[in-house]
Amino acid sequence: MQRFYFDVYDSDGPETDTEGQLFETPERARTEALRILHDIAYEEMPDVNLVTITVKIRTDGDRQIFEASLTLTSDWSR
Repeated sequence: MQRFYFDVYDSDGPETDTEGQLFETPERARTEALRILHDIAYEEMPDVNLVTITVKIRTDGDRQIFEASLTLTSDWSR
């Protein structure tokens, strides 16, 4: 098992993960990063018309190994 850290960047600013989570493979950590993106988008989208969320995965040595971003827009048709 390896520890992965998930840093989140969104409209609230950066949030650095200091605890991390254990996963068997980097691919499992990637799946978790995508779940985090989904959850944050679900929580933030009702309040704003534009949101960009980024999750970066780091390893124990603070080396970034993955990054995923999601930009959502919403607006009423005129």
